Amino acid sequence: MGVPERLTYLFYRYYENTCTPSEKEELFQLLLHPGHDALLRDLIDKTWAKDIPSHLQDPATADRILQYIIQQQPAVHLPPRRKPIFFRYAAAILILLSVTGLTYYFYTSHTPAPVSALTDITRPVIDQCLTLSDGSKVLLHKNAHIDFDPAFSGKTREVTLVGEAYFDIRHDTRPFIVHTGRITTTVLGTAFNINAHEKGFTVTVLKGKVKVDNGSGDFSILKRNEQLMVDPVNHKLKKIQVNAKEEIAWKKPYLLFNDVSMKEAVEELQQQFHTSITLANPAAESCHVTASFTQGESLEQIIRVLSKINNMEYRLIPGGGFELNGEGCK
Repeated sequence: MGVPERLTYLFYRYYENTCTPSEKEELFQLLLHPGHDALLRDLIDKTWAKDIPSHLQDPATADRILQYIIQQQPAVHLPPRRKPIFFRYAAAILILLSVTGLTYYFYTSHTPAPVSALTDITRPVIDQCLTLSDGSKVLLHKNAHIDFDPAFSGKTREVTLVGEAYFDIRHDTRPFIVHTGRITTTVLGTAFNINAHEKGFTVTVLKGKVKVDNGSGDFSILKRNEQLMVDPVNHKLKKIQVNAKEEIAWKKPYLLFNDVSMKEAVEELQQQFHTSITLANPAAESCHVTASFTQGESLEQIIRVLSKINNMEYRLIPGGGFELNGEGCK
């Protein structure tokens, strides 16, 4: 499925209120790409008259509405090259997609909402999970944010990070590069955590390998359970052995399975929930799973999703634990 078809599909999925959280994040990333403006205008033309009351939208109101909606969405930063007219189109499409709530709020109220009612809203400081266009997953810690080309149209996949984030990178022939000031972290496919703050820089590797360059000609290669700290003054590198999972305890409530085997997923679930999970069919161990659980789902809810993904069934074992049965992906 090409990008135009994917954007159209996600547009109507959101419009019908049937898209998943990851699809919602992907849609808002695509909305920011300047090359999609013509398609967005066409989608707006086809749906605007049908569902939105006739109303001439002035630019100031459109900008206020867009800013309000963006505050409710995942942390995405608009590229500086976007023109003011984009805000009017984006506001229109986002109002359309939010027709069940915001349309009523903005267009049926007899008294227009004052600007302060929209701009003074405090955004919750929460962790947020993003699924990038290449299938990689990024878990942003609290008020962290990243800037990047949503389409990854170049020969490399590059993002700029401010704050702390956990990355689970989908393998690709194009290197994945994280910029944090003068420091660059390069990977091909791995899971790692970066904490970039005023007092220094720390990268912790959970699996795979990464290369960290301090911008002064020095670099270090890290592997699983290794951590690198960069001094903020002289930029010297210091590598140590750590228990990676303990070092990034903030991620513990979240589970990100990015094209991992069922065996790996089950092992992680057993460690996190301290219970027994059995795959009755050994062949199912090699089935692959891609799923994110960031809403405090119970173990049974997670088991139910993993079972459906691989055409399996599950049952509770007397005395505790779960057993998954079926042919799986075979």
